[in-house]
Amino acid sequence: MMTDLEKSGAMEVPLKTEKQLSKNVIDFSEATEKLAEGLLSIYQSPLEQVKQELFELTNKQETLLAQMQLENKRIHETFEDIDLNDMFSAVKIYQGKLAVIRKEMINIHERTSKLKKRVLRLQQIKKKESINREQQREQELRKEQELIGKSTIN
Repeated sequence: MMTDLEKSGAMEVPLKTEKQLSKNVIDFSEATEKLAEGLLSIYQSPLEQVKQELFELTNKQETLLAQMQLENKRIHETFEDIDLNDMFSAVKIYQGKLAVIRKEMINIHERTSKLKKRVLRLQQIKKKESINREQQREQELRKEQELIGKSTIN
């Protein structure tokens, strides 16, 4: 345990150090103010410009967000519109029917083209046959006239 003398000596030591510290302490408050003012003068204008740009950016983003929400609402309303959905269903059905009709028309066109070619061939054949028949009749008439001519001469 400590004696009174040791206690008083121990108390004097810390007191001396505090006194010495207070004598050695320089007032930094003015230096800190000047340092803060210097830093502010350097960085204040760019930071204010960045602050202004960020403010404009957030305003534009809010405007775009509002527009996107409105457009999204319109799209959802459009999808929920029963009449419009029915109309799209009808359009799909009619497109299918149109495709079938188109195929049928192409098929009919091909068949009519083939029939026209066949008709032309048949007409040519009939024409040749009628020409041949006509020639045969003329030949028969000539033969008859020759026979008639010979019989009258006899």
